[in-house]
Amino acid sequence: MNLFKLMKDGQHYASIWPRHAVVAAMTESRVVPAVQFAARWMPALAVINLAVQWQWQGHMLVPQALVTSLFLLSLPFQGWFWLGRRANTKLDPRLKHWYGDLAKKLKVQPQAQPTYMDLAKILKKALQELPPDEH
Repeated sequence: MNLFKLMKDGQHYASIWPRHAVVAAMTESRVVPAVQFAARWMPALAVINLAVQWQWQGHMLVPQALVTSLFLLSLPFQGWFWLGRRANTKLDPRLKHWYGDLAKKLKVQPQAQPTYMDLAKILKKALQELPPDEH
């Protein structure tokens, strides 16, 4: 799969993943906020890191400071990559059953081989349309 498509899928998956108590135990509920935090603050932290190391350690350790800053800049991309891979992964049987139940309650046609992206879309729709006791 194309790397740029994975990154784009990861960003889209992060944007549609619901922030709700129903899905609080799932890994995405911890990863999505961490990736969004990293995307917002890591560029500034990388610049500060480079400036502080250059100021305190001089010109001799600039390569190490650059590598550290590049690592900090790569963190959001690593998160989007992971989210993109996860979004395109097929659901396990337990989650597939939950997906089917939600599709039946919402009266939509379920996918034959649903992915986590399909689950996120139907969860978002279910949280908007269904009463709280039917999630």
